[in-house]
Parts: sequence; C-alpha cells; structure tokens
Amino acid sequence: MSESTFLFLTLDLPTAPLYKDEKEQLIIPQVPLFNILGKFNGNAEKEYKTYKENFLKRFQLTKLPPYLIFCIKRFTKNNFFVEKNPTIVNFPITNVDLSEYLTEEAQATEKNTSYDLVANIVHDGKPSEGSYRIHVLHHGTGKWYEMQDLQVIDILPQMITLSEAYIQIWKRQESSDTNNHREV
Repeated sequence: MSESTFLFLTLDLPTAPLYKDEKEQLIIPQVPLFNILGKFNGNAEKEYKTYKENFLKRFQLTKLPPYLIFCIKRFTKNNFFVEKNPTIVNFPITNVDLSEYLTEEAQATEKNTSYDLVANIVHDGKPSEGSYRIHVLHHGTGKWYEMQDLQVIDILPQMITLSEAYIQIWKRQESSDTNNHREV
C-alpha cells in the first residue's frame, strides 16, 4: 500500500461500442459520472500492464482538497493513430458527494464532501484537428457562460451536461456549520 498526492483524478471511460440503429445512425453511449468515479471506492481493481509485469491497483481518497480536477480520459493511442471516445458522461452540476470514495478514516474527519462544478472544458471534433471550448460559472450572478476563442455566450446549465466533457473543475461546498462564535 502506498499513498501519493495528486493534482487531478483521471477518470477512465468504458470502451465505446459503435452501434448503429435501424436508420444507420450512430448511437453515442452514455455513462453516469458515478460509474467512472467507482475507480476510487477502494473496491474496484484496475489492471495495469507494463512491459515487465501486470499488476492490480485499488484507489481510495484519503483527503479532499478545496478544488478537484477530473480529467476524463477520452483519447487513446494505438500503434497507428489516436482515437477519441465520444461517450457522454452524465453528471449533476451541483452536490456531487464524494464521501463513498474516502477511506474510513477520512470519512470520520472530512465534514463536507460535496462539490459543485465551476468549469467544464470540452473537446469538439477529431483528436488531431478538434477545438476546445469551456463552460464557466460566474459566481456573482450564478450564470453559466460558454467561451470559445473570443466568443462568449450565455448557456443553460442543462446544456453543459450534453457535451463531451474532457476536463472538469469542481469546488468544494462551503461548510454550513462554520463557527464564528468567540468565547467570552
């Protein structure tokens, strides 16, 4: 067992089955955020292969930072080219509770385990020639904006969840039971 610090959490997407419906239209698969976060619940084993050996790893969080960065692993490189997984990740914008991904010791000490989305980076197009756009929450007004190059537009929160999220930044909710009392 070893502990390591992290700057971001990598979330693995399931391999994308490319099914077509009866009208020959491509069906894009969807997966809930909590399914791909399951990697960090301490029970799931992930197999890693190196040129020398195969080994299994289990992941569990021991501490929650003020901000979390999720990197959704959309791109895989094989011997010939880079492929992009188009799977849509279904996620709520607010109140993502990460308590079940904490160790038992951390569950006892971490009081506030809920996060709200503050930024969502999206990759559109093919892996080699695509473009990026970002959805950002303006904290003062509570409005969401989409930015791409110099273009900034309002966006409904429901539209954010329909995008091919690539990198997400989550902010830990403020604790509601903060003590501002001083003893006299």
